[in-house]
Amino acid sequence: MNSKVNNRVYFIIFILVIFSVIAYAITLIPGIPNTINGIIDIFIILIGGVLIINFVSDIIEAKANNKNKQVSNTIVFVTRLAGYIIVIAIALSSFKIGITSVILGGGFVGVVVGLAAQASLSNFFSGIVLLFSKPFNIGDNITLSTWQYGLIAPSYPPKFFSNDFLVPGYTGVVEKMTLTFTTIRLDNNTPIKIPNSIVLQASIFINNEEYRNVKVRYEVPSSIDPSIFIKNVQNELKKLNFIKGQPEIFISETSFANKSNIFSVKSLCKSNSDDLPRSEIIKVLIKTSDSLVKLKRRK
Repeated sequence: MNSKVNNRVYFIIFILVIFSVIAYAITLIPGIPNTINGIIDIFIILIGGVLIINFVSDIIEAKANNKNKQVSNTIVFVTRLAGYIIVIAIALSSFKIGITSVILGGGFVGVVVGLAAQASLSNFFSGIVLLFSKPFNIGDNITLSTWQYGLIAPSYPPKFFSNDFLVPGYTGVVEKMTLTFTTIRLDNNTPIKIPNSIVLQASIFINNEEYRNVKVRYEVPSSIDPSIFIKNVQNELKKLNFIKGQPEIFISETSFANKSNIFSVKSLCKSNSDDLPRSEIIKVLIKTSDSLVKLKRRK
């Protein structure tokens, strides 16, 4: 142990010895009721217990602080809460109050408090579960989808939207995790605080992968030879350095009414979002389609 820890230990021992000597001296005074002696004993137990619990929790915090701040705070809180409950129970039992009575009384009070603060307690225990299970970390980019905070999807169908489905959720970077709320800074730079009970029930999409599959759909006139279009698109996509490997290009739909083919492009892109890679791929598709249409007209 270092000198700081030794000083804390010596201080706790000194305080306990002083109060014990005072308590013993008071018992030597004639005529002092036993009730006073019992109160002094309780006072010594409480003071000593609080000092020891704080000392132990400080050591735990110092050991775990460098690993995960949120988890260390939770461990310290739980340690102190459990320690204080044990110290109070010991103090009351020394005053001739039965542990059974304390437990029954505490259970009744707990039921009343639990019913009165059901939402707050739910957030608290959900926060403990989240901090220990760690479904995500501070700094992660996540999408939180939950029925409690339902978002309204567009009422019109996205004709050539790149995803096969829309995820109604909140996307952003996790900034802070406490025992009651999780703070996420959304993509529009707006912070949102979500109760932990909601987060625990939500579907969580982690957007931290270095590479992600990006799908793009684009409509091309049926007068353009699909094989030539696919070959030209492949040659142009090779120039994009964020694409890994060979993209998949194929016809996903055919519209006889519009006399067009709908091509799908699937590519593995190095990016933490779909938007920028999709934009560059669409530019390639537009450029390729327009050039082939112009070439067709010249013929």
